[in-house]
Amino acid sequence: GSGSEAVGEVCTEADIRALLGLDRDEDEYGAQVGEVASLSRWYRGFGLLGVGALTHLQQSGPPAREAQCYLLLLLGSTLFVDKSKDRVSAVVNLFVKRPDMLGEYAWGAGALAYLYRQLGIASRAEAKGVSGCLTLLQCWIYDHFPTLRPSRLEPRELERGQAGAFRWRGTAPRSSKRRDAQMLAYYRQAIDSLTPQSVSWTPYGRSPHLTVRRTLYQGLLRFAEIAEYYDPTRCLRQLGYVQGVPYPPERPLVVRRPASTLGYSLSYQSVYDSYWNNLGAHSVHLDLFSTPIRRRPWEFAENYMSWYIRHSHPHILSDSRPVDDISDADTVSTIIF
Repeated sequence: GSGSEAVGEVCTEADIRALLGLDRDEDEYGAQVGEVASLSRWYRGFGLLGVGALTHLQQSGPPAREAQCYLLLLLGSTLFVDKSKDRVSAVVNLFVKRPDMLGEYAWGAGALAYLYRQLGIASRAEAKGVSGCLTLLQCWIYDHFPTLRPSRLEPRELERGQAGAFRWRGTAPRSSKRRDAQMLAYYRQAIDSLTPQSVSWTPYGRSPHLTVRRTLYQGLLRFAEIAEYYDPTRCLRQLGYVQGVPYPPERPLVVRRPASTLGYSLSYQSVYDSYWNNLGAHSVHLDLFSTPIRRRPWEFAENYMSWYIRHSHPHILSDSRPVDDISDADTVSTIIF
């Protein structure tokens, strides 16, 4: 967590104890030293505290250090999850040293940037898993793709103050290698069979940008050294507008995407924090280049499909219809999944 530590390093429980100056008996941590589960048991007294409940803590002394350790556990197991199961990125420690600053960070933007980077890494040929805030990804899928929801999942109304993930409840089927293989084949075929009519294009209303102004932000999202491009012109139908060919994305300064996940690298000449802080100058003005949807929620501009087919992979399975057979705009899935 110090400035001299490499960004890629991770903190085990023992590292956290040393960083925060905690002096505890081994029994208080549980038998499984280094496991997230033991940290969770140790901080069960905190309960499910919100960010606001922690900001009043003093900046020195055991209570503040314990709160920092709790936040490392919380953020490392929710927003910034890696594949190690029981470790937390050392970078996260930089954000929890001052509890009074917790409300100043754009946690949603940071979590999205981190998730985008993990999805990019997971797309490599040798990738065997994916990390990041997968709860966010799952809820987004459930909201937009009714046919891809588990059959035992049921939507429900949110109570005031509840996170969007609480909209869904159900029992996940018991996992097995045979069942997992069958489900993988099923979902691949289901994705290739998607049609525009089977997508819920505006699950958050026809104009969500009127409620959440930053929906129209265009630029880089950042979490520590990770910077990923965010462009609402690629999903105009989710805003109630006709989809057209999007703007060219910001070009990275360094791009390295080998088959191996270890060599994946992406960086920009500048992280453009000023973009995020100057929303008025770095937002998409929808009325200048697009028109509201008037008939079907999947409407798109005349030249959009030809652009989409050139720049994407319309199908996952090799035995799906060839690209040359894609002609009927009403029966083509125009989603980048």
